Amino acid sequence: MLPQLPQEWVYGNKAPFQEGATVEFKEVTVFSGLFRHKSVGNSGLPKYRETIIGFLNSGSGLLIMGIKNDGTIVGVEDTNEKTMDMFKLWVDSHYNSLVYKNGKSIDPSTISIKYYTYPVTNRTTSAQIIVVEAINKGTTMDIMTRSGTVIHRLNASNFKLTSEPIYRKRDVKGMIYAVKTQMHAILADKKRVIEDLQEKHEEDIKRAIQAERQSIRIYVEKISQSLYERYNAEPKPSLCTKVMCALSSLLLSTLT
Repeated sequence: MLPQLPQEWVYGNKAPFQEGATVEFKEVTVFSGLFRHKSVGNSGLPKYRETIIGFLNSGSGLLIMGIKNDGTIVGVEDTNEKTMDMFKLWVDSHYNSLVYKNGKSIDPSTISIKYYTYPVTNRTTSAQIIVVEAINKGTTMDIMTRSGTVIHRLNASNFKLTSEPIYRKRDVKGMIYAVKTQMHAILADKKRVIEDLQEKHEEDIKRAIQAERQSIRIYVEKISQSLYERYNAEPKPSLCTKVMCALSSLLLSTLT
């Protein structure tokens, strides 16, 4: 059951209710400080999102900005048109960043996330109270982030229960395509490296074979010359000489 909001928010007064399972106070002095990053989804609001998820999983809740933890009303400054437009985008982003535990998208007909602003009176400078109202008319404890985080609201604290990533079909297709593209690039690169190595080694092998043939030819020629000089003076060469000469001729013929 959500508490009834006061008709007037007076600076320095106490809020007519306290923090609990359905109420969270946030003391925000300069509103633009919440949007210090370029991406609204990754702005200075992650803890606020956890609170909203906790409210939705509990049924309902109010996130109230501009009130101290003890309930003192101070208001939020710098709520200009630009920062409020960014805040509206952040509120609406919950419908895309949250899913049910079965992976399906949030149903806007059962989930309501709205914000309201109220002026703070009795202040010398302009300030506002910003209230984010989160209501879940569907099943409780059934909402989580796309990364798989389920948050439960207990008293005035948020508790993370599980973390099992759920991906949309288009997310999976995108990841598969990215992996395939990367693998094709890696394989093409490896193929080029292998081809270059094969070409390089092919030339090296050819040169090695030619060098080896040349060295064998020189060696055989030296043996032949030595045999010739040794046995040439004899009128009748022996059988051994004939065999060696035949072998030398055969080796020379095979190398040419």
